[in-house]
Amino acid sequence: MKLNWILLFHIPLVVFSLQSHKKIILQDHLVTVVPGDTTTQKWIDDFKNFRDAVYRSDTGKIKTWFDFPLTGNDIWYLVLTEKEVEKQNGNFKQFTEKDFNKYYKKIFPKQFVQSLLKIKSAELLKKGRAESPDLKEGNTNIKMYVSVDKEENTLQLNLAYNTPWKEKDGDVIDGGESNVLYTFKIIDNRSIRFLRIQLAG
Repeated sequence: MKLNWILLFHIPLVVFSLQSHKKIILQDHLVTVVPGDTTTQKWIDDFKNFRDAVYRSDTGKIKTWFDFPLTGNDIWYLVLTEKEVEKQNGNFKQFTEKDFNKYYKKIFPKQFVQSLLKIKSAELLKKGRAESPDLKEGNTNIKMYVSVDKEENTLQLNLAYNTPWKEKDGDVIDGGESNVLYTFKIIDNRSIRFLRIQLAG
């Protein structure tokens, strides 16, 4: 009977302590219980979902990371030809969902897809940065750099092109560097949301 009384005394104490996620006192030992905190990993899961949607060219799914219409003119410079840009005379309209459907493959060309698939998400989560192996097309080297800015809570995908221009004697006259920067906002460490596209170089 004495043993039964001891067990009944300890059972409600343990159950109460587990429910409160605080401390358990059992057999004269103090044990601290810390619930698993996986919030820092949820944004990386959203990044992987985005990558998978891009791989599958699931435009309906991809658009869930965007808020239309998009602001900023750089996206127009990315999708239009030089002559089409000149016709706009600097008067670009907002980029709508209809425009996204029309120019999807120019926003996410095959070089973007191939490079994105090579990004190691575990390394990105651990180090806050990761990069793809070099992709070569003719005289052009292509590489993606992905980085996290903890102060700004942003995730940036930098698709970098390098096409060196050389003289007949082999001297490089222009490094030929250009970049397309895709920036996402990290929201509450749980998800990512598209912010903007910028062109550089």
